[in-house]
Amino acid sequence: MNEISSLPSLADLLNQNPNMRPSSLEDFASNNEIGANMGGGLRVAEPSVADPTVRAPGVPTVQGPAADRVTAPGFAQMFESFVKGVDHKKKVAKNEVQDLILGKSDNIHEAMVKVQEAGVSFNLMIQVRNKLVDSYKELMRMRV
Repeated sequence: MNEISSLPSLADLLNQNPNMRPSSLEDFASNNEIGANMGGGLRVAEPSVADPTVRAPGVPTVQGPAADRVTAPGFAQMFESFVKGVDHKKKVAKNEVQDLILGKSDNIHEAMVKVQEAGVSFNLMIQVRNKLVDSYKELMRMRV
């Protein structure tokens, strides 16, 4: 007998540990969406694309006029949070260096990592800004 066939099945493991047992093991085992270890064939539940009223279990439904609208943060909000993140990294690096100079910390490595992290973030922000400016200029050159 090889090592894999000597392993207990999932049903045996669930029976050994009452904390992991579902509310009804028979209901769980009779479900068609489980693997071969539980006695059923391996089948994957396929969502119904034709019926938009079918929803995944545990996902709340939204009703009313807001259900048709998807709200996501805009580009301005995304870029603003990016700039705030870069500013935060710069402040953290400044505090690390200040603590190192004042003797509150002796971790030179951590301070240098924070300084480099802030520098890379700032350079990335500048490159994104340059790409945005170039794209804007290209759009302005287009004839309508």
